[in-house]
Amino acid sequence: MSSSPNDCFRESCHPTGYQNKRRHNFPQPLVTVQGISHALNPGDFSSLHQRTYDLRPEWFEGFQLNASKILAVHRIIRASWNLSHITPTGFRVGAQLHRKCSDSVLKTPILAFDVNPGTLASNIFLLYRPMASICAEMSVQLKPQTHSSPLIDTLSLQHTGTRTTTTLRCYKPTNQSCRITLDHLMSYNDRLAFGAELLYEWYRETTNAQMAIAARYSREKFSLALTGSREAFDLSYWRKVNHSLQIGSSLACSHREGKAIGAVYYRVERPSCTIRGLFDSDWSVGFTHQRKLTDMPIGIGISLLFCIPKNTFQCGFKIDLDSNLL
Repeated sequence: MSSSPNDCFRESCHPTGYQNKRRHNFPQPLVTVQGISHALNPGDFSSLHQRTYDLRPEWFEGFQLNASKILAVHRIIRASWNLSHITPTGFRVGAQLHRKCSDSVLKTPILAFDVNPGTLASNIFLLYRPMASICAEMSVQLKPQTHSSPLIDTLSLQHTGTRTTTTLRCYKPTNQSCRITLDHLMSYNDRLAFGAELLYEWYRETTNAQMAIAARYSREKFSLALTGSREAFDLSYWRKVNHSLQIGSSLACSHREGKAIGAVYYRVERPSCTIRGLFDSDWSVGFTHQRKLTDMPIGIGISLLFCIPKNTFQCGFKIDLDSNLL
């Protein structure tokens, strides 16, 4: 049945009818392209709870003065001065150096270090990705005044596939003790990931071997992760309420320590400041506030933590001098 001239006139004058006709005239690629990435690689086993733990405040106590300067691409120098009753007081200098990179392949390793000029105690970190699927990391501590050999804090070798990530880690290997883990994480689809971890550790003549399983279900605005073994159990939840507020909660139980702790976290993002806070079942309450000063390469931070049962209070203040803040 053909339409009358009046019907065609009414359809062209109605805003909805006009938009529908124009929408069907769009090129097909502009209609089907989505703004959400559906990557199938699940990431690292240790990052299963990362979305929740990223909300946790980064506590600091006393006074900190930090300065950093970018000399070129992948070349950064840093200096910091710390005055505290808890962490070592003193001055440290450091840098991050890297020469060549092609896409996701590091043709030369990334070197990051910091040194105490007085004692020459140093922390060194190396990251090398010779191929897109292979990554090696090493963290070393040096204490020249004790005339001891370098202490290897962490060694890891990771293989990253399309749907899987396999990591072998070694923690603080010495003649008397060591801790080794082998984990494998696989994606079933873009929402569900699951895997397992094998742990073997020894101290002198005592050995321990156990296995842990893990799973994570994640969407764009929420994530639920679970890790469980014979001696421990971790459960975390993360949710993005809106563009400026994120909340999360975690429950950690340890049979070896005979203790369980539940915590609630939040993070508020503003154009010029970031607020992170928590309160847990141990009656610890606190928050950190970081703000960038307008039109100045200066950032300031405040940290407050109060534990009611222990009747303790920690307060910290820091200043960050960073040319990137401009």
